[in-house]
Amino acid sequence: MKNKNIFDILGTLNLVQEQAIELYYLLKAWKIMSANDIKDDNLRYATFFAQKVESKKLLKIFETLSKEHNLFKFYLNQNSNLLKIDSNVLVAIYNTVEDDTFNMNVNDAFCNQKVIRDYCVSHQVAELGVKLLNNNSENIYVPFTNGFSYVYQTDKKIYAENQIPQNAFIAELIKIIDHKNIEFQLNNPLEAPAYINPDAPHLLQQFESVLSFPPLGLRAKIDFSNDRFNRFKIHKGSNLDVAHFEHILAQCKGKAVVLLPVGFTYRSGIEELFRKYLIEKNYLEAIVQLPPNIHSATSIETTFFVINKKKEDDQVLFINLKNEQFLKRDGRKIIFNNIDKIIDIYKNKEEINAISTIISIDEIEKNSYSLSIDRYVISQEAKEIQEVLAFYKTIELQKIAEVRRSQLFKDEGEGKEVNEISPSDFAKAGFTTGGGKLKKIGSQYNKYQTYKLHAYDVLVSTKGTIGKVAIIGEINEPLLASQASQVIRVKDKQTAMELYMFFKSDIGQAMLKQLVAGTAMPQIATSEIKKMQIPILSKDEKKQVLLNFNNEIELYNEIEKINNDIRKIHSNFLGEK
Repeated sequence: MKNKNIFDILGTLNLVQEQAIELYYLLKAWKIMSANDIKDDNLRYATFFAQKVESKKLLKIFETLSKEHNLFKFYLNQNSNLLKIDSNVLVAIYNTVEDDTFNMNVNDAFCNQKVIRDYCVSHQVAELGVKLLNNNSENIYVPFTNGFSYVYQTDKKIYAENQIPQNAFIAELIKIIDHKNIEFQLNNPLEAPAYINPDAPHLLQQFESVLSFPPLGLRAKIDFSNDRFNRFKIHKGSNLDVAHFEHILAQCKGKAVVLLPVGFTYRSGIEELFRKYLIEKNYLEAIVQLPPNIHSATSIETTFFVINKKKEDDQVLFINLKNEQFLKRDGRKIIFNNIDKIIDIYKNKEEINAISTIISIDEIEKNSYSLSIDRYVISQEAKEIQEVLAFYKTIELQKIAEVRRSQLFKDEGEGKEVNEISPSDFAKAGFTTGGGKLKKIGSQYNKYQTYKLHAYDVLVSTKGTIGKVAIIGEINEPLLASQASQVIRVKDKQTAMELYMFFKSDIGQAMLKQLVAGTAMPQIATSEIKKMQIPILSKDEKKQVLLNFNNEIELYNEIEKINNDIRKIHSNFLGEK
């Protein structure tokens, strides 16, 4: 029997494949335990299969063993139908165990066959996380993590805890079959952490190394107001990302490596408050952004936060692993081509153009504690543009303009007719005066009065499509901007045209690109637009901008005339007039 066929064989049995795989590994572990840990010969693997095989007798043996061995207790806790398994099925699974040519580790078998009910971190991501810890501790604390790929990347003792019963069973299998040093506690660390200081039960046990791959964006209503360990200073609401991180910090006295959604690096609200806390405490050592689609079971983009409570400098290293030099394809999967190279950049704190950079915490503070990788790891082109801007005096956009993101308006089917302009409706040059999607609004009329467009409003697309720009002309019909746009309003036509041409310029486009967060749905926060530094122009430069505005219109008119002439040629195949 070859590795690739065992799941097919188990799948042919009259048993749900998940149950077949669990029972296969249970029997395999039972066989190993019978040689060392089970003293009563009547309870041993070989004794049972040397006689008539009956599920009723097997259940009694497992119930007896469960009193002394957690493996059988955890199995029976989640499998109540052992009596329903036909004896022929038991014999077939016994034969696969006896074949003994199947060597896939326990975690891979359960993850590959999706027996584990949530996403599993790949071995490469787990290896990167373990190596980022980079210290000499004897053990690693791993809370909240589903799956056990990290166990195979280290020889240190693992102290793991989460609330998924199946993981307790798998951890026992890994300990027995794969000979890994792991201690697992079945509980919810947020509500009832298992690892308490034995000398001071009112305190949590402190670990030198913490590694965690929490469930991404998990939501639950939990009351932490009476937490006896005083862990939750920032968490609010149902999203548990901050709560997970606060627990990790509470049990860490050295280093922690935590995988979180990339949105955690830039979102406002409690995530921003928590980032501020990390910076003010000077705990954050590095941000390592993983490439999109590195996880096989989720499309959510992720980032490693590297925490060091003993760091001495006031800087943060940013590493962007979206760069293609770190990646290669393995069939349909994207994988890292050299993890040790990544670790060398981290250990040596190398600054490499468009890949890594070191940023002071003062600069992070000035950027509203944003940790978005594209804010700091920038291309050579962006650096050159920054050098150009250095020659100008600048002013924050919010000091010269009102900036707001447009809101969602539902088509109510009756009421006032308005046209909603999307980035695809923006004129290529000059004023945008109409078009868009017709909607009827009734109950939203007062809201429309707040968000309706005025002449000389400047629109910048900041969600989905980034960087398209429009300036609204004299309005002959009611207009709204779609949710994809920021609306920038100034008091005079000249300033509006200057802003329009600035945002369309190479400098403006590069600045917008630097503010983008997210890849699946790229967007720029309103707060980021408000803080953009706008060059203050001289009188001559203002005249040149107006000239450029009109010249652009003329050039696009010429392009449109040429395109019309080309269309005529195509429509008159034989050159008829």
